Amino acid sequence: MINRIKQLMVAAMMVVSFGAGMVALSPSAHAAGKCSSSFLTFPAWYDGLTDGNCRLKSPSKLGGNEETKLTRYIFRIVLNVLEIALQLVAYISAGFIIYGGFKYLTVASDANKITAARTTIQNAVVGLVLSFLSIAIVTLIAGNIK
Repeated sequence: MINRIKQLMVAAMMVVSFGAGMVALSPSAHAAGKCSSSFLTFPAWYDGLTDGNCRLKSPSKLGGNEETKLTRYIFRIVLNVLEIALQLVAYISAGFIIYGGFKYLTVASDANKITAARTTIQNAVVGLVLSFLSIAIVTLIAGNIK
């Protein structure tokens, strides 16, 4: 039963991540005309790389040093994808907090199961905190790329 719940949670997370990826596939998917969008706080992979008309800029259109334009362009895409992955980790760890809470509420007076539920919650909270810190670092780095 518990393995089945874990499988359902993983499947649900995969569906959410697939949906987020499909929504953020291209800048032309935005009907409202705004170039940066998000789905469940996931940024688009092209965030920060569009012109005023919601079209992707080429690396040669970036300002700054000519030798580093392509590097900065690729680095920006990598940071956006990394932020998506880190936010997905945050959603998964929130799901495990809920799962651990459910386990904690449904165990009888079995000390081993109570300890396992507490460990699940503690590990999920540590993962959530690390994910939030990682997202903050990636956002800080991505914000300083011009």
